Amino acid sequence: MSFKNILALITLFIFASLGAAQIVGNVTLSQYTTYPETIACGWSCPISGQWASVPQDIFDNYGCNVIVRLTYQISPTYPTDVVPICDVCTSCTDAYWEAPPVVFGELGYGTASSLYPVEYDI
Repeated sequence: MSFKNILALITLFIFASLGAAQIVGNVTLSQYTTYPETIACGWSCPISGQWASVPQDIFDNYGCNVIVRLTYQISPTYPTDVVPICDVCTSCTDAYWEAPPVVFGELGYGTASSLYPVEYDI
């Protein structure tokens, strides 16, 4: 194998690794007021009734069943939950996601309509 081919393979590997890179950010997490009839990944995707509904670009990059750590950035406890990506939210943005009430319960705020800031880590 020539040096040029080896260099090309290394470059390809680097770009492939970047495509699946970890992302971290903050969102407002809003609670579903009504459950959707269907979700993009199907009803076998949620874990114990928990999932995240994310914007189309994140769904396109990561797809179904990718695990997201959600941490409510409130001192002193910083409650955390781990949920799969299971749906596309048409009203979601990079700063706004949705989740069912059980996720809010796991974060310690089951009756809240929304939480901010919630850090996500994919």
